[in-house]
Amino acid sequence: MLTLHHITISTPLGRVILKDLDLSVNTGDRLAVIGEEGNGKSTLCRLLVDPHLLDGAFVVSGSRFAPGLRIGYLPQTFSEDQLNQSVAHWLRLDDPQSSMNHRVAVIKQLAQLGISIPHQRFDEPLIRFSGGERIKLAIASLMIDLPELLVLDEPTNDLDLPTLRWLERFLLSTRIPVVFVSHDTTLLTRCANRILHLEQTQRKTVPLWTLHSTGYEAYLNARKANLQRQTILANKQKADYDHQVERWRNIYQKVEHAQATISRQDPAGARLLKKKIKNLKAVKDRLDHQPKLKKPDPEEAVTLFFDAHAPVPASKRLLEDYLECLSMNGRVLSHDLQLTVMGQDRVAIIGPNGCGKTTYLNHLIAQAQAKGIKLGVMPQHLDSTLPLHRCAVDALRVTGTTEEKTRIMTLLGNLKFTADEMLQPLGDCSQGQKAKVLLASLVMGDYELLILDEPTRNLSPLTLPVIVGMLQRFHGAILAVSHDRHFLGHVFTSVLELGLRGLNAIDLDELMRV
Repeated sequence: MLTLHHITISTPLGRVILKDLDLSVNTGDRLAVIGEEGNGKSTLCRLLVDPHLLDGAFVVSGSRFAPGLRIGYLPQTFSEDQLNQSVAHWLRLDDPQSSMNHRVAVIKQLAQLGISIPHQRFDEPLIRFSGGERIKLAIASLMIDLPELLVLDEPTNDLDLPTLRWLERFLLSTRIPVVFVSHDTTLLTRCANRILHLEQTQRKTVPLWTLHSTGYEAYLNARKANLQRQTILANKQKADYDHQVERWRNIYQKVEHAQATISRQDPAGARLLKKKIKNLKAVKDRLDHQPKLKKPDPEEAVTLFFDAHAPVPASKRLLEDYLECLSMNGRVLSHDLQLTVMGQDRVAIIGPNGCGKTTYLNHLIAQAQAKGIKLGVMPQHLDSTLPLHRCAVDALRVTGTTEEKTRIMTLLGNLKFTADEMLQPLGDCSQGQKAKVLLASLVMGDYELLILDEPTRNLSPLTLPVIVGMLQRFHGAILAVSHDRHFLGHVFTSVLELGLRGLNAIDLDELMRV
């Protein structure tokens, strides 16, 4: 159906993003592309759809075969022009040539996809719809053209839980092969039957790709076993080398001692010892130049943890708030919101797109700041809080001491930043790197309460367990908005759904089963 052969993608400056990729996408495939931000996932998606979408920004070699293939493509973000187009335009209902049969087919298509949009909203621009509704309508518009392959780049980024479940059902039921990029581990686990993992190893100088024709969990297990095997082999080789060097050193020292003490009356013996020294040096040179196995340096091998602080007392009432009416731009979103956060609470807030979760978090942040709580914040839109003109090191500095700078650089190195990435403007960093900088700022502070808005949405699924472990060991309380079911199930003990009538408790076990 679609085949890539020996594909290599480089930047104009020569940095290789992808090297010698061989890939075939066939009927029945639900191929998930995973990896850290900046590893080439979106670039690969554009190449799959049409090499011209790369727009000369990359140098591509190799072969792509997709003769006459109809491909439906959902990019990671919508352009401003797309957001200002009406639903009718997206569904090709505003075309004067649009027949009644086409209209019937579109309505039938929407019904089959479980999309319910009132007819009176067809003239509204896409920007007035929630993130989940946009994704649904965009996929519906793709399906109108009867695609033979779907390429979906980060369709889960702005989805609430109901739309995530809708997307899961769509991926599992469609007969069309799908290539999709996602950070949502639950979606990957339930839907993917093949995994393509793109990595940048050895301080991001060597690109690697791994293609596994299994589900996500099976891939993780195989990867873990392979990394363990590589580590064992590298350790064994190192131990063998150290043993050989130690033997060589003992022999060399004996010969060197004999050479230093040999009598001048024994020139023949001196020549033999000199020759032996030369041979021993050649042996050492061969030992040093033997190919050496490197210990694996996987992307998930990041470390991030809070310094030891005294736990916030569980009985301490950090936040107690009652809000009679939550509104935005004159529109009432919810009534009678009551929330209490104690010193060790782990509270998550969920709800459909557009219900006011971020607006409510901003209200709670203001209340916590007014109360003087030691508060750490991670907003959903990272660019709104980071100094994009400054580098990561400078953005994290508070005291300006040499010791602080050393700690920051060590911390960023543990998060897989190269030296160049630490010192480049944050505006040039990926969203995943920006998220890591904000997480690092939380680790460096001494906070009682963390308020986080979609903290995992830009992180690789392989990095997520590290962030989960970090937050599980946090010494205070956590209040967060999230739709990541793995994150919800492993960090939080209480889940509240925001609706028109306030906050309602949700059974966490039941939520994880859906």
